[in-house]
Amino acid sequence: MKIVICDYKTDLARDLTYEKKRLEDALPGVEIEVYEYKDNKAELIDMLSDADAVINTYVTFDRDVLSRCKRLKAIALNAVGYNMVDVDAASEFGVMVCPASEYCTVEVAEHTMTLIFALCRGLRKYIHSIEDHVWDYTVGGNLERISGKTLTVFGFGKIGKAVAHRAQAMGMNVQIVSRSLKPEKAKELALKLVDCDTALATSDIISNHQELNAKTAGFFDLDKFSRCAKHPIFINTGRGGSVIQDDLVTALDEGMICAAGLDVLDSESPDLSTLKLLGRDNVIITPHVGFYSIQAARDLQDISCHTIICAMKGNYDGISSIVNRAALKL
Repeated sequence: MKIVICDYKTDLARDLTYEKKRLEDALPGVEIEVYEYKDNKAELIDMLSDADAVINTYVTFDRDVLSRCKRLKAIALNAVGYNMVDVDAASEFGVMVCPASEYCTVEVAEHTMTLIFALCRGLRKYIHSIEDHVWDYTVGGNLERISGKTLTVFGFGKIGKAVAHRAQAMGMNVQIVSRSLKPEKAKELALKLVDCDTALATSDIISNHQELNAKTAGFFDLDKFSRCAKHPIFINTGRGGSVIQDDLVTALDEGMICAAGLDVLDSESPDLSTLKLLGRDNVIITPHVGFYSIQAARDLQDISCHTIICAMKGNYDGISSIVNRAALKL
């Protein structure tokens, strides 16, 4: 039995000895390979040609790759999203796609609120001012209270719910754009369910937490930014692919939105030397770190290892999330 831990270099910078020990203790005789992916599909296919299972984060598993992995039975993803895997192809070739269903909700919600607070309070301007030896409260501009502001959360999964709850606790008026949230449930939670047009017309702050799929790819474009009547703060701690990045730059340049807090961009390996979003006092960018805490990182390792162990032992009911469970008739 061969298991491959496959990731980009930065995603392999974790305590892999912990994962190896968990797998080896549960699966005696298992062979574990650690493979640093360097955008070489042929090499990836060769590494996986005799693999039974993979632990992966951002490496793309398309139809071409999956069709050549003849022994592969499971992909455990160190992420909640699974857009890096062609699920239809995986189902066709009998491969379980198993994202982590829950591990960093608290962290991402806290990171989202941190970005909102920092932008609302003009912290970048004050940091630069103090570093330039200027002691002046007016450099932050015309600051307003966060309490009473209207926040619209796009997407009402676990993270969207956690953000809404925290925002309510801070006295914000919270609106939700969601296809899954029912009006009666929204009322029970003291949330206002609105459509996209209403959200764009009434939001002081917009926070994206939508899954990335065919309907949400490029969702936030110049048309939507141009219809933001109150020139809101835009927050994205969801998926970079939900935003057309050049349109976001234009929206900032033309004042359609007043600020942006971004934990994700349109690339997981952006060229910072050419990134047009840098050098702005009204933009805060973090390197897709919203998921991270010591506790969340360990939880994620435990979930991925548990998934692989259950998959290799045929205990499919022990796996918390198999997105193609029905297609595979498990």
